[in-house]
Amino acid sequence: MKKILALSLVLIVLSAAASAQAGPGSQFRKYRVQRGYNNGQLTRSEKFELRKDVVRYQTMKRRATRDGVVTPFERRKLRKAKCEGRRDLFRFRHNGRRRVI
Repeated sequence: MKKILALSLVLIVLSAAASAQAGPGSQFRKYRVQRGYNNGQLTRSEKFELRKDVVRYQTMKRRATRDGVVTPFERRKLRKAKCEGRRDLFRFRHNGRRRVI
């Protein structure tokens, strides 16, 4: 009985650690892009460009954290890329173009 309890406790701790690895930010950005497209605020080409930006940001982040140390230059570059992606999303959602359904 103690082995089952100890094993289940270890599995719970490992699953909590694994779920903490991926931040909710990337999923939230994808959700915002998809929501804008579903509302008709984004055209198809705008949606693809925003998705490319999300993938590009994730690649930059993965490369920056590959060696285990994120330098101030890399941090500044990542922050700038994220801000540009947010700015593009706002600009595309408010430019007055509508998707014809």
